[in-house]
Amino acid sequence: MTRRSPVPLLLALATLAAGAALAAGAHADEAREEAPSTIAVLCPPGDRFGLRIVAELESLGFRAEILDPAAEPATRASLEASARRAGAIAAIRAVRSGPGVEVWIADRVTGKTVLREMAGGADDDGGAPDRDAALALRVVELLRASLLEASLPAPPPGELPATPEIREKLRVPAPAALAGEPAPALRFSLAPGALLSPGGLGVSASADLGLAWMPSEHVGVFALAAIPLSSARLERSHLSLDLSALFAGGGVRFATREGRMAPSVDLGLAVVSLWSSGRVVSSGFLGGESTAVTVAPFARLGVAFAVTPAFRLRADLLASVIARGVSIQIAEHDIVTWGQPILLTSAGVDFGWF
Repeated sequence: MTRRSPVPLLLALATLAAGAALAAGAHADEAREEAPSTIAVLCPPGDRFGLRIVAELESLGFRAEILDPAAEPATRASLEASARRAGAIAAIRAVRSGPGVEVWIADRVTGKTVLREMAGGADDDGGAPDRDAALALRVVELLRASLLEASLPAPPPGELPATPEIREKLRVPAPAALAGEPAPALRFSLAPGALLSPGGLGVSASADLGLAWMPSEHVGVFALAAIPLSSARLERSHLSLDLSALFAGGGVRFATREGRMAPSVDLGLAVVSLWSSGRVVSSGFLGGESTAVTVAPFARLGVAFAVTPAFRLRADLLASVIARGVSIQIAEHDIVTWGQPILLTSAGVDFGWF
């Protein structure tokens, strides 16, 4: 019986073992390269400031790997090489410089290397931990600012792509979420207006005041007053008639409290106070005055444009009607009928407090 030599078998086994080791090493390198959340922190073992940076990185969800730079000088080439060896997307090295630090950051996602001098506070024992924490936070924010450039419409080219995981960790809230100042619930409005009732009299000017309270997003209450600044006048060859009307009331408001454009619908009841003065140019009759008070339902449509949450421009159109109207008589003759319908338009400003 011929005995075979074990040498070929041993060589084959050695070759297989070497191939497996190389494959394992390549797989490990590939796994490292595919770890998109790893940041290499170059600092001596046990360095207090380096450990602070590691803690800040881990609080943001990054995985930090500490590398000992030994006596190697801080340069862009050495920092980038360290990041590649660790399979990291970036490398950080902070070198003490008096009470502050000299920070080096190599960002492989944007292809940039950042060098920044950061000054510290007073160098006393009681303030050292707080100073290190503040500096470490500023170092990490400097890294975040560099990585955020990968979210630009035209990001700078880098060695590594900005993976979805990186984008999620660095996601910035939408502008609407940042501008979260709520609109005030209590508002005061002031506007010049014009009051008209088609029935023979002209238009009168008024100062329109309003107060609205919106405790909820879409429903509130309001009060208004239209104070006459001029009277409506009727001029004919044989008579002259002036009419002043005070319009005041309140009701329920349906509106959009938030937003740049805020439409509103008001439903309410008003008290109308009328004062008239007339004169007839004829034999013996010089003139007379009279007053009347009545109530009238009304509806008002409005829209406001928010310049700021507290200051808005607004315009309103009110329509009302007095059931029988108010007849104005001179010498026992009906001259005009007022109040069927009543129109009040205004445009002005709107201020919010609470």
